[in-house]
Amino acid sequence: GQYINFTYSNQHFSNFLQDVNLAKHGRSKFGKGKKVVVEFSSPNIGKPFHIGHIRSTVLGESVVRVLNSVGYKTIAFNYPSDSGTQVALLLVAATEFKDFPKIKNEKDMLNYYVEINKRIEQDETLAEKARKTLEQIEGGDPSLNKQLAFIRDISLAAFQKNYELLGVKFDETSSESQFVQAGKETVAEAVKKSFAFKADTGETVAELKEHGLPNTILLRSNGTTTYLARDLALADYRFKKYKFDSTVYVTGSEQKLHFQQAFKILSLLGRPYASKLHHLPFGLISLPEGAISTRAGRVVFLEDVLAQAINAAKEEIKSTRKTDYSDAEINEIAQVVGIGAVKFATLRITPEKDILFDFKKMVSFEGDTSAYIQYSYVRAKKILEKIGKINSKVKFEDYVFNGSEKELLKALQSYPVILEKAAKDFQPYYVANYALDLASKFSNFYEKTPVIKSENNEIHIRAKIVELSAAVLKDALWHLGIDIP
Repeated sequence: GQYINFTYSNQHFSNFLQDVNLAKHGRSKFGKGKKVVVEFSSPNIGKPFHIGHIRSTVLGESVVRVLNSVGYKTIAFNYPSDSGTQVALLLVAATEFKDFPKIKNEKDMLNYYVEINKRIEQDETLAEKARKTLEQIEGGDPSLNKQLAFIRDISLAAFQKNYELLGVKFDETSSESQFVQAGKETVAEAVKKSFAFKADTGETVAELKEHGLPNTILLRSNGTTTYLARDLALADYRFKKYKFDSTVYVTGSEQKLHFQQAFKILSLLGRPYASKLHHLPFGLISLPEGAISTRAGRVVFLEDVLAQAINAAKEEIKSTRKTDYSDAEINEIAQVVGIGAVKFATLRITPEKDILFDFKKMVSFEGDTSAYIQYSYVRAKKILEKIGKINSKVKFEDYVFNGSEKELLKALQSYPVILEKAAKDFQPYYVANYALDLASKFSNFYEKTPVIKSENNEIHIRAKIVELSAAVLKDALWHLGIDIP
């Protein structure tokens, strides 16, 4: 015929179970000797850290963890924008609203951002004032330093609070304003190499049409840099500092063209690393009432979502579990389960798909959720707790693995392959779906194969299966940035 069927022998499963290293299972040297910069999160200074930011943040963190596990050296890079129009608008707001200095947090700042946008629609002189302010920011006008620091400190405090809740860390955080001058120098180089020109209207434009891409502005007519100009300088900076083998930009799919243009310009500039740059795009998170809009004040603060998720988990624990947990223990479990639910709901969907924000669905604790995986782990640990010490000298010679054991062991064996595939494709959702499948197979094993009530030799063989299952469930969730109760 046209195909061959293979079946695993008992000896195959025996060998795997005896040889597997609990601490190293899943780890490999696939990426050994290679360095990858992962740029993710990168929120805007002056704008709130809302639910729309969670995708880049948790996706990027997960990519870093997966790459590390298969041998890559990674640099987690945060690139907040602190020199964009939104900052200029807030500086104008500082002169228009007397109460501006009383701002205490990002929610207060959002109110002023919404109000200044309303005023600009009614008063064109304010729009011109914002343009002039942007020029001053890029020119490093010292008279703005105090207000800039005030806005930056409020934003960074809010960002850090969310990062701590999510368990996200960065190796480097560099803001856009650091690359303004270098961006202008890179644009000058592009002009010198004759693929960028100064238009009649005053803008400096990159000529990309002959490469199948639209022309794009690098410098505005007033000489200020665009995001693209600063991104070119950032790429040079990172390659000089890290000599990376690859850089991954984790941003929304609406920036696809931006990165296609950036990569092409870097190639035309003759940068040796241009072919090593990758964009990992993801769909947008929208609200039931429409797209997220900071200007219109239509946002859901991520901090509020996480707090609600923790409270929902707390209520779930109190209503469905008759326990003698202390309040402190309930709070600890609720934080792990609640935040895990929000992360998992984000990561288990393929990045290219858009997400309609649905709080109830996001923090559901039934069905295909992280809570199901966490519960499977806890169930496994309870079994091991009751058994106590596992006999390491069990006899496998006469043991015949049943169907549920084989299915579970096959899934456990495939874990290193899943991690390598997730690393190659920069796709943590492979790990999320694997964890769900493993939890399901463990549940089937649990229902069909007695462990504690089995005989002496059997109990220790089955306990080893349970022990490995618990280790892999925990490790898979770790790669998604999710803790275990």
